[in-house]
Amino acid sequence: MNTILIIGHYDSFTKMLINKFYLEQWTIYTLINNKNIHKPKHVIEQYVFDYRSDRIREIIKSCRPAVILYTGVYDSSYKWDGDNINDTGINFTADLNNIIISASMEGVKHFVYISSEIVFQEEYMVDIKEDMPVSPSSYKSIVISLCEKIVLHFSNTSNMETTVVRLDNMYGIPKDRQSCIDPFSKMIIEAMVKGKIRVNGKRIFSSLYIKDAVEALYLFIKADKRKYNLYHISSMDEITGDKLAKLIKDNFTYPIDIIDQTLGLTKRIVLSNKRFSSEFDFEVRNHYEEIIPMMVSYMFNHKKQFLNSDETNNIKNNKPWIYSSIRKVIPFLECTLIFIPVFMLSHGFIKIPYFTAVNFYLLYVLLFAIVHGRQQAIFASLLSLIGYILSQMINSINSAFIIDEYIYMEIIQIFIVGLSVGQIKDRSKEIEINFNEEIDFLKEKLKDITAINSSNRKIKDYYTDKLISSKESIGRIYDITSKIHNSEKGEVLFAALDILTEIMETKDVSIYFASGMKYCRLASASSSKASSLGKSFEMSKYHMIFDILKMGQVYINKTLDATLPMMASALFDHEENMRIVIFLWDLPYERMTLYNANLLTVVGALIYSAFVRDVNYMEALAYQRYIPETTILQEEAFSEMLDIYNRAKDKGYSESSVLYIQKDDKSIYEINKIVSPMLRATDYIGLRPDGGLAILLTNTNEKEAVHVIDRLSMAKIKTYLSYSI
Repeated sequence: MNTILIIGHYDSFTKMLINKFYLEQWTIYTLINNKNIHKPKHVIEQYVFDYRSDRIREIIKSCRPAVILYTGVYDSSYKWDGDNINDTGINFTADLNNIIISASMEGVKHFVYISSEIVFQEEYMVDIKEDMPVSPSSYKSIVISLCEKIVLHFSNTSNMETTVVRLDNMYGIPKDRQSCIDPFSKMIIEAMVKGKIRVNGKRIFSSLYIKDAVEALYLFIKADKRKYNLYHISSMDEITGDKLAKLIKDNFTYPIDIIDQTLGLTKRIVLSNKRFSSEFDFEVRNHYEEIIPMMVSYMFNHKKQFLNSDETNNIKNNKPWIYSSIRKVIPFLECTLIFIPVFMLSHGFIKIPYFTAVNFYLLYVLLFAIVHGRQQAIFASLLSLIGYILSQMINSINSAFIIDEYIYMEIIQIFIVGLSVGQIKDRSKEIEINFNEEIDFLKEKLKDITAINSSNRKIKDYYTDKLISSKESIGRIYDITSKIHNSEKGEVLFAALDILTEIMETKDVSIYFASGMKYCRLASASSSKASSLGKSFEMSKYHMIFDILKMGQVYINKTLDATLPMMASALFDHEENMRIVIFLWDLPYERMTLYNANLLTVVGALIYSAFVRDVNYMEALAYQRYIPETTILQEEAFSEMLDIYNRAKDKGYSESSVLYIQKDDKSIYEINKIVSPMLRATDYIGLRPDGGLAILLTNTNEKEAVHVIDRLSMAKIKTYLSYSI
């Protein structure tokens, strides 16, 4: 029977993992670090120890699990928010080290570490694949990234298989406030507490529902083998901050304000799910449009689990007007009820000798001014005035109290004190609210400034490097132009490969001739990777590339599909016919920019200009290069072409084969008439020094040349691959 040890606090994620593996008849053990938690019923044995305990090795030895699943970044026992984040990071790293070392020493077959998208904190214009470098910037992201490296290191230095699995913004219906760590539940809490949602419309991300994550992890763990040590699990359902806020607002029972705080650069972080889904046949079944209404409904029906008492009271301000009215009336009722004992104390209805010198009305008004502000202070003052009048009417038999200046002075004092203190209280409330809103705004602004600064730093470093290396200086452009124009006649496209590999910083470049708008035929390639599309192909097969190239734009492989070039550019003649296509493969991600697209366009234009000049030159000298009334090259011209393709063959830029023709009793003109229609435009017939004829088949190896030999043989032209005639 399969055995698994799950390490992590019992939250929704862990409990769902336990249920899944139980249903699949796995033996389940758990390790937690909290003694006050009861063991779930499906767990065979629960171990409660600190993750850095010396007993961890004994625990692993006792249960002997085939797999250890460490919930890592989704372990809710770690408090990443607050002043002790440095201690949390140190503890997290130390815990992982102790667990993974103990697992390795006890011969555990497979160790799984759960990470997340947090290790990527810069903007990515394409879906993030597993082989792309991480970009942590916050303390937490740096710690999580470091722990990933520790886990992957063990895979290379021990017999234990270790795997890092990044779950992209995993979310679920939370059970309490502590479980609200995903963007969805955080935004719902903000809406419930404040009645408003602050959004950044330039933030683009995707999220993975907890049930899909658990299902994917089970498929991954139960597999007999895994091809890689790092996987992304993601829904790849893109959502923006403003779209998420609108979806939450539409499912609230009372109005919610959406405050747009969009500024700075677009921040897109979406993990690619292709590696995982293709290997494990995984499909996402739950989408945020269906889950968010359920989250809002659950959190509203269980407010006590998500809000403290003050927030529960404040939430009533966002409900229909009847609740809001009751909330506003309560302070007036308090003021009225407290007025009764104050009235009795002030006018001797309650006989306490020591209280005769105390002005209870003044204290009463002062209390409500301090607690509730100006509005309640005025109301309390009016009640105090009524109290004075009632007292005088009860104790006096005439109306002499109406002209008693002492009463008026008392009333004036009460109003002055109440209004002054109430005004101070209201003003302090406004200052506090404005101050908190300003802090929240500045925090969001700081995040954007940090992102902008990171981008600016990259640009600065890039141009600093360019200034030092001077690859795009005027002198460098002159050098490019010189190399192209000084290349041998007919060798322009091979010289172009050298230039493109150097300028674009990739070793895999290919150049194709475009035949009309249907086919492309390979002219030269710097590597086998660069020629992976084949020696010829139909454009319609790669419409995603040529639809863009036909519009005169540079194609950029935004999905990072390994079967397609990273960048491509087409060169057109004066009649807007596509003539040449340049493909760049294995281009570094950081060079897939608009600048490099423009650079490819400029260099391509220089190459095409030289190519057209070369073709025109060849055509102008056709009478010298060809035997009259034939397409057969003169001996010297044919020898030049052989030298060019032999040099290209030595560099690995092109393949070529030479077929030697047995003339028999046929004349040169007869052979030309038969052979020329059977060859491609890029093949050449020429004279040999001994007066014989040979055919140069470009981009054709000896195996492929056999097909040409057979075709010519059917036309009664005998040819040989070796010069043995």
